[in-house]
Amino acid sequence: MTHAAAGYLARLGLDERPPATVATLFEIHRRHAERIPYENLHTMLGSPPAVDVPSTLARVAAGGNAGYCFHHNGVLTAALRSLGYDVVPAWGHNWDSAAERADVYVGHLALSVRGLATAENPGGVWWPDVGCGDGLHEPLPLVAGTYRQGPFTYRLEVRADGWTFHHDPQGSFGAVDLFDEVLTPEQERGAHRKLTAPDGGAYARRLVVQRRLPDAAETLRGCQFTRTGARAERVGLTAYDDWRDALRALGISLRGVDGDALRGLFDRSLAQHREWLASRSPS
Repeated sequence: MTHAAAGYLARLGLDERPPATVATLFEIHRRHAERIPYENLHTMLGSPPAVDVPSTLARVAAGGNAGYCFHHNGVLTAALRSLGYDVVPAWGHNWDSAAERADVYVGHLALSVRGLATAENPGGVWWPDVGCGDGLHEPLPLVAGTYRQGPFTYRLEVRADGWTFHHDPQGSFGAVDLFDEVLTPEQERGAHRKLTAPDGGAYARRLVVQRRLPDAAETLRGCQFTRTGARAERVGLTAYDDWRDALRALGISLRGVDGDALRGLFDRSLAQHREWLASRSPS
């Protein structure tokens, strides 16, 4: 196991090398989902972190922020491989309508893990994914069916070339098509540039921070905090100190973040929040 992978596991509270079992896979996944939030903070501050795995793994191991799916699942892939798991890369894209589904693009980095047969999953193929924000709290067997995790009910379809995940209607997206294919480094970097481009990239439009807990999902979108599941909550954070405290409470590290830049992001987010409220008000 590499030093960086050991540091990542230590951040999850796993100080010894665990065996490559189904139980370990579930434990790593749960701890990651709860402790390392999905976020685009640095992208919104104008400096999206690169998607190369070594730098991401080192940053996360040191207690820094991860980023979005390319970062989260890249780190998970490296850590699982270092423990001896048979990891197979995949990619996909989210969609909410038939038109969006037909517009296939690289928008999600994914993986599957093979060779872990159980009585409930005799094929032994699992789908861990810590890059779906308010998605999975635990891996799913790559077996078609309906699954319940905390407040969410999911549906999984398995195709000849991959699989399709249908999120709960309460979730932040409708579905994601995934494909059993390896992306080249050039494809990953190209997709990353497009997704984080300041002039319209999907991950550069609004601040999003999400983490998945056993009984809930918590999201800060702009200045709107939402907790779905146990102790449901929805509140607008219109004071800077409350907003910054929410970032920290969700697991965001503000170490090294320029205070003026963070305040500027809050001001922009608050303006978007007020525009959103005005659009919902009866005329």
